[in-house]
Amino acid sequence: MAAKMYQKLARCGGEGGSEWDDDVYEGVRKVCVGQDLSRITYIKFEYVKVDGEVVTREYGTVDQHPKEFVLQYPEEHIVAVEGSYNVVALGATEVITSLVFKTSKGRKSPTFGPNLLGIVNGTKFDFEDEGKKIVGFHGRSGNGLDALGVYVEVDSLTTSFPLYKLEAQGGTDGSVWDDGSYDGVKTLRIGQDNSRITYLEFEYEKGGKSETHHHGVKGETQSELVLDYPDEYIESVEATYNKPNLFRNTVITSLTFKTSKGKTSFFGYKVGKKFVLEQKGRKLVGFHGKEGSAIDALGAYFAPIPIPSPLIPAKKLQAIGGNGGVAWDDGVYDNVKNIYVGQGNDGVCFVKFEYNKGTDLVSGDDHGKKTLLGAEEFVLEDGEYLTVLEGYFDKIYGVEAPVIISLRFKTNKRESTLFGMDSGEKFSLGEDCHKIVGFHGQASDVVHSVGVTVVPITTTE
Repeated sequence: MAAKMYQKLARCGGEGGSEWDDDVYEGVRKVCVGQDLSRITYIKFEYVKVDGEVVTREYGTVDQHPKEFVLQYPEEHIVAVEGSYNVVALGATEVITSLVFKTSKGRKSPTFGPNLLGIVNGTKFDFEDEGKKIVGFHGRSGNGLDALGVYVEVDSLTTSFPLYKLEAQGGTDGSVWDDGSYDGVKTLRIGQDNSRITYLEFEYEKGGKSETHHHGVKGETQSELVLDYPDEYIESVEATYNKPNLFRNTVITSLTFKTSKGKTSFFGYKVGKKFVLEQKGRKLVGFHGKEGSAIDALGAYFAPIPIPSPLIPAKKLQAIGGNGGVAWDDGVYDNVKNIYVGQGNDGVCFVKFEYNKGTDLVSGDDHGKKTLLGAEEFVLEDGEYLTVLEGYFDKIYGVEAPVIISLRFKTNKRESTLFGMDSGEKFSLGEDCHKIVGFHGQASDVVHSVGVTVVPITTTE
């Protein structure tokens, strides 16, 4: 099943109460809202998971009979939330004063919260993305509902894991930029002048390749944050934004990066309003925002933290053949994909192996020396793996140490032709219930010896 991308729209309202985040579900089937004379005091959501399980989340205090808005799930879903927030008590922070939910079937909930014929007071807000489905909520609450934000299901992805795009916050000016999402962030370079963050440069990694993007204008001060990629990742970014006197635009004034290894790095000047880019239990994998002569706004992408696969002990079986030339070892991989064997007049003079590691194809070094005869190729299909390496070794004229005369490769599905002649001493390398995931040996202008590294075959193979 294709994973989804979710856009997390920043919450609207006040900073009172404590933060909560419901994350995302398959859908919402019911909303209950309670109110007093001045504000929304209570909210409850009934979510449905992919497997049909119903999950209930509630916030605030139940002090009246809450009103229900029931959706015809799964045919109907919420596509927009409108509301308002205001200060309702002296010296207090802003709270949510009204809410209206709109659905994919053109229905509208009653206006929740104190209102006169649907007319509400306070600052209005509207969460909507071209009719896309709202699949979760986040916000702040204490004894009432202080703030509310939403998750919108945006796209289906080709990846097997979900991706979260957290809305860019800060100023509203500048040009939009979007780096997209990557496997991870390796290095950040931050430029600042005397009042704001003017420049950001990110070095990302995707599929083993590095990619660099930069935004804004290089300021007077340049700083660098280097992560111990892939073992370290950014967990959160805390930012402040303000309107410095000299400049028209509201811009990012400070950035604080927190990493999975407990490192905290601060840049800029902590003045203005604060926001945090964080998705609990996930890692930052890309940035987007707005730029002009400085960084106007910043948002981020978050993806699941990969669960390290348990290390299967690899076993190195001793190389067979002669003790000549230089020792080589390709290391350990997930699988062998392509094999190249070059023959000389009397034996094997060249080998090269290509391996699978995760989603990457990794090429081993050339071993030995190709002759004019070139090299023959043996390609493994998907779902095929090597189980046995067979061959012959012998002494040949003019070479002191014995050399490999021929090689044959056996897989879980078939065996290759014999590359070379069947003369000399025969050998066979492999272990029951194991597969070959690496090669080592010795070579000069010819291949003197060859050995294999094996791991147990897992039940999924």
